[in-house]
Amino acid sequence: MSDEETQKPDEYKRDARGLFAPGTKAGPGRRKGSTGFSLKRALERAIEKTETEDGRSVLDALAVAAIKAAQQGDFRFWKEIIDRFDGPIRQQIEQDQTIFIERISRQQRLIEEQEKDQ
Repeated sequence: MSDEETQKPDEYKRDARGLFAPGTKAGPGRRKGSTGFSLKRALERAIEKTETEDGRSVLDALAVAAIKAAQQGDFRFWKEIIDRFDGPIRQQIEQDQTIFIERISRQQRLIEEQEKDQ
């Protein structure tokens, strides 16, 4: 490899806006096949390894806790779960078009007044 291809981050040339200058080689990037850090994967690994005192998995304990909460009328846990899986429910907002119509009629009156003045 040439020196151009193996530039260190402090040797990258940047323009006045902080963007890479033309001809600056990109860094090596992430290695192929590397997945990086994922909080979701870390939690999944921790949940798989962990058991409660009575021998149940953490997922089983969470499911039981969520069902008990729902039986008592607390559905916040389920709302979060459903929002994560399906996305939050979109709420339709009705708009009053009168404001738009008033603006148009006001503009038309101004145009008509200007035409009369000319």
